[in-house]
Amino acid sequence: QRPHQTAARQHALASGQTRVASYMLTKCQSLVRLPWLGYTRLRHHDYTHTNAESPEGQRTMRDICRWHVEEFAYLLAKMKSVQEGDGTLLDHSCVIFAHEHAEANPHKDNGLALIVAGHAGGLKTGMHSKMRHTIGDLYLTVAEEVFKLPLEKGFPTAEKKISGIV
Repeated sequence: QRPHQTAARQHALASGQTRVASYMLTKCQSLVRLPWLGYTRLRHHDYTHTNAESPEGQRTMRDICRWHVEEFAYLLAKMKSVQEGDGTLLDHSCVIFAHEHAEANPHKDNGLALIVAGHAGGLKTGMHSKMRHTIGDLYLTVAEEVFKLPLEKGFPTAEKKISGIV
């Protein structure tokens, strides 16, 4: 079913019907089970709180996180395969991968690993950075600097725009 869903998303983006997409694979607090990864005993959220720091728990969390990143990579590859004007759909997009927790067990949300892809609005990618900003700062920067959408109220956790990514 994944190729059909991807084709519909690609068509909506490529035909100009939308330039905004939200792609949520799962919420970590959800009740989702992951039988395709071989994890049927617990729900995803339960795995984060059941021996998550043990070697077995770390392998489980690694496998789940790897699956999410592989799904994101699949989406990017499909976007890159769609020719659009002088580039590809990915060239003309801004795609953000964010996991809602840096550490799931204590629900820590600072120090998140984020992936930003695409080149919309002069977005710079292909670099590795360690920044001390909030996810709200990233969203504020993308909205105002990449998509040129001035926000009067910003984002609740935004303090300032991030320099160097546009």
